[in-house]
Amino acid sequence: MAMNMKGLSNVISIIILIFIVLVVLVPVLYYVQYSSQYNTVTQSIVNNYVYLKNLQISQVTTGHPSLYYNGSSIFVTYSNGTFVPPSNLTIVSILYLNSNGIWVNVTSVKYPLVISQGQLINLPSYTSGKPIIIVTSLGNIFFLQPGSSIGPFATAGKGGTEILAQIYTKNGPLSVSANVTSNIYGSFKNYTTPVAFGNQTGTFIVKAPQYVYYQNSKGQIITGVFYNWIKLGPATLNSTTSQGVKVTLQGQPLVLIANYSILTTTVNLQVNTNNPNVPIIVNIDGSNYNVTGSSTIQVTAGYVNITIYTLQFNDTTQNQSKGIIKYYIYSSSTYNKNTYIARSFIIFVPPSTSQTPTVYINYNNIYNYYRVYIYGYNLPGSVCLILNNTVYNYNYTQGYWIIGGNYSFDPTAIFNGEYTFGAQTVKFEYSNGSTFTYTFPNIPSYVLINQPMTISVYYGETIKWYLL
Repeated sequence: MAMNMKGLSNVISIIILIFIVLVVLVPVLYYVQYSSQYNTVTQSIVNNYVYLKNLQISQVTTGHPSLYYNGSSIFVTYSNGTFVPPSNLTIVSILYLNSNGIWVNVTSVKYPLVISQGQLINLPSYTSGKPIIIVTSLGNIFFLQPGSSIGPFATAGKGGTEILAQIYTKNGPLSVSANVTSNIYGSFKNYTTPVAFGNQTGTFIVKAPQYVYYQNSKGQIITGVFYNWIKLGPATLNSTTSQGVKVTLQGQPLVLIANYSILTTTVNLQVNTNNPNVPIIVNIDGSNYNVTGSSTIQVTAGYVNITIYTLQFNDTTQNQSKGIIKYYIYSSSTYNKNTYIARSFIIFVPPSTSQTPTVYINYNNIYNYYRVYIYGYNLPGSVCLILNNTVYNYNYTQGYWIIGGNYSFDPTAIFNGEYTFGAQTVKFEYSNGSTFTYTFPNIPSYVLINQPMTISVYYGETIKWYLL
C-alpha cells in the first residue's frame, strides 16, 4: 500500500512539473514568435518607406514632376509621360534662406500641398532671389537655387522645349528675363524667357542677346555677358558658345539655358545738368552722388540704373541779392539720343568706347520768386494788403518772396462811423525803373508781379458817410 502511494506521488509530481514547464514555455514561444513577426513587419515597413522615398527621388529627377525655381515662383510640371497614372508629390514645408543665414519656413503656403498636376507655386516677395528647400512627406529634401531645376523642366504638357536665361555668380545662378529670337514655329519671332514650346522634334535656331541684367531690391544691377548654352536633356547643338545656335530635338524634353558671366569692366560715366549752380542728388546703381553742373562717376559697364532724387529746387546762388530766386523742376534726361521722362531709367554703357558716355539731366525754370516790399503810410489802424487771398502786413522790413504772376489787389479799409479810411494813393515801383501811380477812386484791382518791386499805399479819408 505504501509502495502504491509513493508511485502515485511521483506521477503527480511529474504532472505538476509538466504543467509548470508548459506555463512558462508557451508564453516564451509566443513571445519568440511575436518578436519574429514584429521584426519582419518592421523591416517590411522600413523597406517599403525606403523604396517609396527612393522612388520619389527617381520620379522627380526624371520629370514626374519636374521642379523649376525662377527666384520668385516654383514651376511644377509633369514633363515625363511614362508614369501612368500621375504620381502625387506631397510638400509639407518650403524653406528659404534669409539674410541671417537661417532657413525659415514659408508660412503663407497651405500645407500639406498635394501636387497631382502641373501648377505654379507663387512665393512671397521676401523670398525673392533666395535659395529654397522643398521638404516632402517622405522626408526627401530638394534644394533649389534661383534659376535651377530638378528634372527635365518644360511647361508644355508632357514635355517640350524650355528656354531660360541666367547670370552665373559665385553664389549661384540668378534667373533673368532675356529676349531671345527663334524660328521654332517657322518664322523668326522674339520671345521673353522663360518660355516653353510643345516641340520635342524638329530643328530650329535660337539666338540670345549679348547682354542681360539682374536688378536687386536696392536698385543695384548686375550685367551679364553671354558665355555659353547649357543643355539639359537629349538634343544636338551645333555650338554651345555662340549666341545663335542650331538645335535639333530628339523626341524628348529639353531645357536650354542661356548662361551669362558677370561683366566687371569699369568705365567713366559723365553726368551733366543744365543748371551749373545748384547741386543735385543722383542715385546710380544704388549709390547717391552729388552733381553740380558736371561730374564724372566710375561705374561698372553694362546696364546702369539711374534715379533722379532732386526733382525740384530753388536757385539762390546768383540773383537772390537782386531780389530774384529761380525755381526749377525736373524735365527729362537724355542719353545716347534717347530721352527719358521718368525720374528712374536704365541705360546701357558699353565696356569700351572712344567717347565718354554722358547723361544730360534737364530742369525747367517754371517760375521765379520776387522780393516785394510793401509799405503803408498814414495807417488808420489794423489794416493790411491782400494779394490773392493772402494777407501781407505793411512795413515788413525784410520784404516778401512772392511767386511771379497776376494778383488780385485789395488794400483793406476801416470805417469809424463817419468816414471810410482807405487807400488814397497807390504806387507800384519796379526794379527796371518803371513806376505807376493810382489815386482813389481809380485804385487798381490787380497788380502784375514779374520782377522785384515796391508797393506803397497811402491811406486817408476816402468816403464820408451821412446819417439819414
